Amino acid sequence: MDRDSTLPTTDAPVQSAADNAEQGGTAPVKTPAKVTTEQRRRLIKQLVNQAGGANTEDLAARFDVSYMTIWRDINVLEQDGQLQRVRGGAVPREDAQTEPPYLSKQPLHSRAKERIARYAAEHFVDDDDILFLEAGTTVAAMTKYLRRQNLTVVTNGVETIYSTLARLPELTVMSCGGILRDKAHTFVGPQAERFFHDMRARTFFLGATGLAFPVGITDPSPFEIQVKRAMAASAERTILLIDSSKFGTRSLLQIVPLEQISILVTDENAPEEYLAQLRAMHVDVHVVASE
Repeated sequence: MDRDSTLPTTDAPVQSAADNAEQGGTAPVKTPAKVTTEQRRRLIKQLVNQAGGANTEDLAARFDVSYMTIWRDINVLEQDGQLQRVRGGAVPREDAQTEPPYLSKQPLHSRAKERIARYAAEHFVDDDDILFLEAGTTVAAMTKYLRRQNLTVVTNGVETIYSTLARLPELTVMSCGGILRDKAHTFVGPQAERFFHDMRARTFFLGATGLAFPVGITDPSPFEIQVKRAMAASAERTILLIDSSKFGTRSLLQIVPLEQISILVTDENAPEEYLAQLRAMHVDVHVVASE
């Protein structure tokens, strides 16, 4: 058997073709028990187009082959112009999303990010808290404003870890292991996911690439999304920190449903129609005014 049975499986970060069909899409692709390489590649293209994307874990499990076999298939299909390869999987060619490098995101909307981060640290952190901080620039900016006593910060972000150095030993800082991604400066993969599944925290502070209806909160990387989902599942509440530029933006895949967000913190330029809809969904919306 071609598939490496030692590799763990995780929940698919993209909508399945079956789910897509139930929501009015085309009939789901059926996978024959035994397929040739050309048949498998043709089916992969159909699955990606129907579901809007697919990850390597899903495809490897579906066809009972190794990750490397799926990557070879995706590479061939991309070279033929059939789909677009992204980190962790593939998307329809016309829907390809690019992920900017971490350092290129730091200067963007930095004033709004700082205000949001400071507000979140001052209003939603208590003494003795255990906090999950994901690796985005807005969430990482919180560390300089954490003034409560006996705080534990748990993160997968290298830049987030670096930003806590000036606060040691006032903070207890923990990090997962895993695969180090150069683009986002984060640890990802099954080891990182298991780490957060085994941890518990009071609050998970989450950032995102975009928030749009009806898809919700989205990011471009399936690897990052899987770790964020593990954080959300192990925290008592999830607080979303996004500046106003993220509203109306749709990235590749949903992180978590909006119903899982307890509190949202944004800046004064956030569109009111979005905020009203979020409040109607019982999200506690906080708008931080400019100083």
